[in-house]
Amino acid sequence: MFRPTNLSNQKFLDAFLAQEDNQQLYQRVIASPDDTQKRNELNSRIQEFYAELQLIKYISSLIRFTAIELAVRNQKIGKVFQPTDEIERVIDSLVSDTGKSEWENKAKWGDVIADKRVLDAVQTLTEKEREILALLYLRNLKEAEAATLLGTSQQAVSKTKKRALLKLRKQLEGGENT
Repeated sequence: MFRPTNLSNQKFLDAFLAQEDNQQLYQRVIASPDDTQKRNELNSRIQEFYAELQLIKYISSLIRFTAIELAVRNQKIGKVFQPTDEIERVIDSLVSDTGKSEWENKAKWGDVIADKRVLDAVQTLTEKEREILALLYLRNLKEAEAATLLGTSQQAVSKTKKRALLKLRKQLEGGENT
């Protein structure tokens, strides 16, 4: 016969006995412990109840994880580009105001940056940093797309972009003070 040994087993037994017919059968087994037929029926009901709980737990987990996955997917799909760093907005505003279709495919910073200070600052970046910024800002690729083109990870592109933008910020802020 089932005997609760810990709190989770006690909760299980409480849930099982919450059904009146199970409680009545349990009381009959307690009243006549030598009746093997009633004891076997109780054990059978407990096993069925346990199997139902396992199925409910599995379905609940499946629903929960599917909901989380859908929420993440919807968040990725619905995410509109919003600069997360002030320097990204500064760079966007410093790029010349020519139409997007004109400068989107150009590979040279000098063709799209109107401010000589910004152009000089960009030229101090490493080749890799300039290449990543060109893909992201001149060709309007997403980090994942740039990573695919470069044969690297999105995280590496993101890290290089942040490092390059930080260098630009420091250089431009340093240039204003002199």
